[in-house]
Amino acid sequence: MSASLSPLRAEIDALDAEIIDLLGKRFGVVRRVAVIKQREGLPAVLPDRVEAVKERAAALGKAQGLDPDFMRKLFDTIIDEACRVEDAFFAASAADKDGAGTP
Repeated sequence: MSASLSPLRAEIDALDAEIIDLLGKRFGVVRRVAVIKQREGLPAVLPDRVEAVKERAAALGKAQGLDPDFMRKLFDTIIDEACRVEDAFFAASAADKDGAGTP
């Protein structure tokens, strides 16, 4: 490995850790959203919200010199995982109501 790359790779590693930390925080909020959606009888997926989030990410990314299509794909992945987390929460809550989630 080139010695001149070491500091830049360390910087990338630190930024990756920040991205992961932010994703952890984002999914913490997703779990709180799931609680509210369940309580208010809202569906896990709200298509208008999904599109708004992707378009906002595309615009914010473009302002940072990032390809808007890349941002949409990235947020497709993030949103897919958020939906999976919400679906799992709804399923666990339904099992608890049915008594299947208790020992």
